[in-house]
Amino acid sequence: MDVTTFTRLALPLATLAFLLFAMVLPSVRLSRRTGRPALVLHRSGPPLQRVIGVGMALFMGAIVLWSAALLALGEAALGVWAVPGSVRWSGWALVVAGFVVTVRAQLEMGASWRIGIDSERTELVTGGLFNVVRNPIFSGMLAVVTGVTLATPSAWTVMGWLDYVLLVSLQVRLEEDHLQGLHGSAYQRYAARVGRFIPGVGLR
Repeated sequence: MDVTTFTRLALPLATLAFLLFAMVLPSVRLSRRTGRPALVLHRSGPPLQRVIGVGMALFMGAIVLWSAALLALGEAALGVWAVPGSVRWSGWALVVAGFVVTVRAQLEMGASWRIGIDSERTELVTGGLFNVVRNPIFSGMLAVVTGVTLATPSAWTVMGWLDYVLLVSLQVRLEEDHLQGLHGSAYQRYAARVGRFIPGVGLR
């Protein structure tokens, strides 16, 4: 199967799988385990987080619409650029790798996982993937979004990628300031030795 046909069929399925395994199921698991909601972007934290939350919700909606439009209309109608097949297949490799990292990191966070900054105290997780980078969930999600952009390169997906990088960068800085205030010197020592998204890069 050529990459164009594969992408047209696989992207909607990949989008649904990501929403299910990286959003819905972890939220249900957390609710059953703690009795608390996973989504707190709109409930607590600084006001900027609510703006970021709206931006991320719009981005996820845009990905769903992009996937559906690709399946219904095809690449030509959406202005997907002609690039070597190797570039597009490498995008799919990033999607798979990022998906695996995201789901594994969520499992490693356990009851500390939230979508946003929670007013309730959570434990500082530093083992597993969190011993490699401080934000492996966001690293995984950035890999997925980068992969989708390479698999369906266009002006729309490049703009979406830039938007998502900005939103994640803002959210992570809010979360890291929150963790610094919550865990003090323990977080400071952790952030001084573990990179933000890439090992060794973005030390505090």
